Amino acid sequence: MGTGGLAETLAELTGSTALTVVGRQTGDPNWDVEVGAFKQAVLERPGLVVVDLHGFRAELEEDLIVGLGPAPDASARQLAEALIDRCGAAGLVARTGKPFDATWPGTVTATVQVGGGTALQLEVAGRRRRPLTRPESTGPLLAVLLEWLA
Repeated sequence: MGTGGLAETLAELTGSTALTVVGRQTGDPNWDVEVGAFKQAVLERPGLVVVDLHGFRAELEEDLIVGLGPAPDASARQLAEALIDRCGAAGLVARTGKPFDATWPGTVTATVQVGGGTALQLEVAGRRRRPLTRPESTGPLLAVLLEWLA
């Protein structure tokens, strides 16, 4: 399970909405500077808080890196701070910044923020995003995200 499955799990358990691909993803909306169908679907729902989930394969110390984007509003900053604090309390390593800061103009987070919305990009370590095959390493972050999204 990649981040789409994680997004769908979180959405189901929190009563939120997940927008994911069906089957294998053939592209990456974060590298498309055009506003395609994926981004348009998000922009057509003003007032939403968008949490854009991604995964990284690199074996970094961090379990989660939060991308604030190019124009984070006060809500995005507060949400990021609350999430990082919750991660720390659960013994997880989380921070904001590079290499996943979501400032590239093509990111979903940047598109939403430039459109006047609230958005964050969450980059999840591979060891923390497989609830079916790695429940022992995924469970702590999943619990934090569920609490944070509630």
